[in-house]
Amino acid sequence: MNKNYIGENIRLYRERKNITQRELADRIGKTWEMISRYERGVSSPLNQMDNIANALNVDVTDLLKDHTKKGNEYSFNRVPLFNKIPNDLDFINTKSYIYYVVPDWILDVDRNCFVVDTQIIDIHIDELDRKGYLYISPSSIIDPEDIVLEREKDKIVLRRAKRSNSKNIIGKVLSQEIIFE
Repeated sequence: MNKNYIGENIRLYRERKNITQRELADRIGKTWEMISRYERGVSSPLNQMDNIANALNVDVTDLLKDHTKKGNEYSFNRVPLFNKIPNDLDFINTKSYIYYVVPDWILDVDRNCFVVDTQIIDIHIDELDRKGYLYISPSSIIDPEDIVLEREKDKIVLRRAKRSNSKNIIGKVLSQEIIFE
């Protein structure tokens, strides 16, 4: 049985977390060369799967799934979904245990994007619906007319960038998915 897809899964999840082979190696007590060997399918990572999964903050089954089979084309389009505001108002990947499948184009814009439920934020923009999900890019360049997610004291607000304090901007809204009931 060809298990080369396991190495590919490790590589994809590592890149999604935006960490290097060396950083992953440090987290599991191996060398970066060994991580490279796992990812290329030269060495078997099976005895390190729990450590690798913990370091990447994914379930072991995600690393073991053969995503090359038909019907799994969206397996790697999962991004963190925030349905409550983190205590420290910090929307980093490790603060969410819920994931949401996003379109390919979202990840093409920003691999570090995340999703926020609109019900947990104050919306100061008329053109956005109050029920749905927002795709947020923490890495995109922001123009004054862009809609941004921003920290404001102990809450999160949505407004135009030109009215925001740039040091408090969490990210740019890429798109909204509206929920119809």
